[in-house]
Amino acid sequence: MRLVPIGKVDDVACKNLKIASDEALTPHIEALLECLQDLNWPIAAPVSERLSKLGLELVQPIKNIMLGDDEVWKYWIISHLLYQIRADVFCELRCTLNNMKLHPTKGERDEEVFDVVYELLHARKYH
Repeated sequence: MRLVPIGKVDDVACKNLKIASDEALTPHIEALLECLQDLNWPIAAPVSERLSKLGLELVQPIKNIMLGDDEVWKYWIISHLLYQIRADVFCELRCTLNNMKLHPTKGERDEEVFDVVYELLHARKYH
């Protein structure tokens, strides 16, 4: 059963994601996060929705993105996926997000990552 979409429009993989167990998805987290590099892709919404149901296994892969240099990918992850994730996952990411808020890079400022970090932290301040 194919779980990772092979194109911007892959209804088969998206349907498979809905029925797959968390354990089946875990080895594919990084590849699935790559599907969120552009939220305009048709696969992005169902992939994001399914990833959001996972637990702490999301933390390190998301931190890796936050510490990387793909500002647009950070923007999409922060402005969409991080609103959906469970509270325990968000708590584990809060320190990284606070650091991004306090010490944004030039690229994060230029691509408005700083703004979406601020909005997310404000919106989820009680989680």
